[in-house]
Amino acid sequence: ILCTAKNAVAEDTRTAHIKVVDKPDAPYDVKLIPGGVDEVRSIMLRVRLPVYTGNAELTDVIVDLNAVVVNMQQSSKLAIDFSNFEKNGTVLLYTISSGILPYTCYAASVRLTNDYGQGAAKTSRIVRTEEAEPTSGPANVSVRDIDATSLLVTWLPVPLASRNGNITAHQVSYSSPHHTSRKRSICYNSKCFLESQQRIPVSEGLSVELRDLQSNTKYRIQVRAINGAGYSSWTSVDHATKDLDGGSSPMPFTPPPGYNILGAAGMKVDETHIPAPTGTEITFAAGPASDENGPVDFYRLLLVDMGRVKNVSKLHPNPPDP
Repeated sequence: ILCTAKNAVAEDTRTAHIKVVDKPDAPYDVKLIPGGVDEVRSIMLRVRLPVYTGNAELTDVIVDLNAVVVNMQQSSKLAIDFSNFEKNGTVLLYTISSGILPYTCYAASVRLTNDYGQGAAKTSRIVRTEEAEPTSGPANVSVRDIDATSLLVTWLPVPLASRNGNITAHQVSYSSPHHTSRKRSICYNSKCFLESQQRIPVSEGLSVELRDLQSNTKYRIQVRAINGAGYSSWTSVDHATKDLDGGSSPMPFTPPPGYNILGAAGMKVDETHIPAPTGTEITFAAGPASDENGPVDFYRLLLVDMGRVKNVSKLHPNPPDP
């Protein structure tokens, strides 16, 4: 502002400077970019400054971050000091990594702040973070007998909060540790394949029938979920198929303490389930007398072949004919 005083002799002028300050305008543009430090659990915030910032230095950037988590909306407010932003001309960059969840939709509303207050808000478009491996496996895996060689396996889906993505399939593995040659298969819904075969993507399923199993055999059955980022942990359950005559599976053979099991060529065989082909000699030493708690009448020996009970014999501790 110029102020001039004048008379008949001369004039004099003085200048006064007045700075008009106000709240800043809304950001020109706000954008969320999934990624940054971690593509899954961080988001890059990009803010383009307006032309008018209130004729005052910016002090803070107020961010209202809204997320949709398991069909529920959550919001958090961040007050980020202006000095913490990476500056590239009129563009501000900041990585948000605290509390960011995988496969979650986010939107941000941003206000600029100076010493005279907060400006209007500018809202970004909605973005979604990348998938991550499920943090838990399927729940409540259960097994039901169809017949002596078939089982029905069912389970519940991975909880929504643990999926971290779109579950595209469930993988079922089954094997019997009692077999000398172990088979391991992969099942998608009702189709089973050997692991070496190409896997076929299918939609989410919650049951599978396992067929052509060995009767009277204990199996370990495992189920895990698959999404675009990988696999969940296995959920395991043990189940024994029925005998062909409808009976239950044999209990594992547990030799007495101090036993020594030898094969025909002096090789030590499996300590829990004993394959006993023709010509195999099985010997063991009696347990300590202090553990017998009375006279031992006989030892019971289960002869197991591929998980099936073939014979039950009594071994007397003091046979008359050595």
